[in-house]
Amino acid sequence: MVGKSVRLGRIFNKKTGRTVVVTMDHGVDLGPLEGLENPGETLSRVLGGDCKPDAVLMNPSMIKLNYAKLAGEVGIIARLDGTATIIGPDITDYRLFSSVEEALKIGADAVATMAFIGVQRESENSEKIGRITQDCEKWGMPHIVEALPPEIVEHHFKPKAKWKWPDPEHVKFVDRVAAELGADIVKSYYTGSPDTFKEVVKCCPVPIIVLSGPGAEDPKGLLQIVRDVMDVGAKGVIMGRNVWGYKKPQAMVKALVKIVHEDYSVEEALKLLETG
Repeated sequence: MVGKSVRLGRIFNKKTGRTVVVTMDHGVDLGPLEGLENPGETLSRVLGGDCKPDAVLMNPSMIKLNYAKLAGEVGIIARLDGTATIIGPDITDYRLFSSVEEALKIGADAVATMAFIGVQRESENSEKIGRITQDCEKWGMPHIVEALPPEIVEHHFKPKAKWKWPDPEHVKFVDRVAAELGADIVKSYYTGSPDTFKEVVKCCPVPIIVLSGPGAEDPKGLLQIVRDVMDVGAKGVIMGRNVWGYKKPQAMVKALVKIVHEDYSVEEALKLLETG
């Protein structure tokens, strides 16, 4: 527990107990997305402002290539599993391509895995999460688990389908399952309203950090999501394309940090986007 506490202290702000994480692990699933063609350049844009995120999530190979930019600047989270989801026959077949041991070797402060619940490969996914959890307990490494309800999986099969927020009961269920499987932190989908998400937080015994999902179609909508989830008990946010894909990434980082750590209103945060 000493190791976990030390590493979590490099991901969560000590004063607020909250975190802002920027994800840059998309390449293993989606290839060179626009804005992430050169991970090193993208990382420089994200970290180059006067306000930095608390941590960055990357694949181990990209951490190795960019360690000089990461060391001493932000917490480091290593993704351990993935698949080529766009062309693969089953996006729930997330296999391990790395390990807790490799994450330790490259200086990571936490590892991240994906849990697909309510799908054919649920048992394999649960076995994977449990195995990584045991390794994390052995080495004092925090384990972040992204819990996907079945309708989110379905949306991946139909990327052009209109986005709908997942059923709150489904989110409540998968987040709890992730915690029961040993997650130290659950990376959760939002339910579309603070009232329903409050119930999700209530039923999850470990900290929840929230991703934006395709539902954030505009900066104001994104910041409103952040404000809403923080108001009902989330411990932070974890976002990628809505940060480094935004026209002013450093301004977006600052807006997120100010809401999460200084309780800025949406209107105050929007002004940072306009002036940043």
